[in-house]
Amino acid sequence: MRIYEGDYAYEVERVFDSATQVQTGWRYNIYRVRLRDELLRTGQAKTMNAAEKAGQRELAELIQAEQRGKNPRKDRAA
Repeated sequence: MRIYEGDYAYEVERVFDSATQVQTGWRYNIYRVRLRDELLRTGQAKTMNAAEKAGQRELAELIQAEQRGKNPRKDRAA
């Protein structure tokens, strides 16, 4: 599921254990959406709700930083 807000988007996806294929949690990814998607940040949470809230919070921080004229932190993408 990808949610767009202006030049940015976040998505939430399931994380599976590669050996057992059992779901182990959720991952969120924050993107800058222009000609190509640029991954800015990523993180994990135990539940879909927690991942979605964390993604929304990170996205809000990026938008606020851009509005203040600061460069968004890229060092948090894994």
